[in-house]
Amino acid sequence: MPNLNISSETADTLFNAFNIALIVGAIIVAVATMGAIWTGKIRDHYSDLRISNNEMETARAGSDAAHANQAAAVANKAAAEASLHAAQVEKQNIELREKFANRRITAKQHAELVAILTKHPNSFNMEAMGDPESGMYAADILKTFTDAGWVVDKKEFPLGVIWTGLILYQTDDPAAIEMAKALHDAGIPFSIGDQRKDKATIMVGGKPPVF
Repeated sequence: MPNLNISSETADTLFNAFNIALIVGAIIVAVATMGAIWTGKIRDHYSDLRISNNEMETARAGSDAAHANQAAAVANKAAAEASLHAAQVEKQNIELREKFANRRITAKQHAELVAILTKHPNSFNMEAMGDPESGMYAADILKTFTDAGWVVDKKEFPLGVIWTGLILYQTDDPAAIEMAKALHDAGIPFSIGDQRKDKATIMVGGKPPVF
């Protein structure tokens, strides 16, 4: 049994009020539902925009990284080519310096010549052109031979002729064979001259042309 402590008029009033409350509540629920749906679509739209922007930024970053890598590769290639060119230029410079440098008997060549020539010391004649470069080279050769116990019988500076390179004259003197062997083993270039001498003779001619 329902509680009958209220009057019929009060019950009608409360009934109407509760119905109104239900209607208002239903309206609020409907409005809230539509509002939630509407704002949800808006949120989804902005979320899609953010995702799209993020994807664009990611793609742009990837493209920038690819371009940066490509630029780095180009720079590395250019650096490698520059290094190779520099090495080639330096090699050419070294070759040119060697070609234009004055001829000298190095310490290594001096030691090798002395080690060979001391086995069979002998005497020889020496000729040299009068230019400074030839004179310095002749002095190196003379010191090397004398350090090995060889003796110079005669030194001449021929006039009216021009010789180039280091020359051993043809001769029957066996000392010339020892001289040729020593020069060859020490890696010193020389040639055999057309003239014939009675004694082993070495001619220090001018420096051969570079080109």
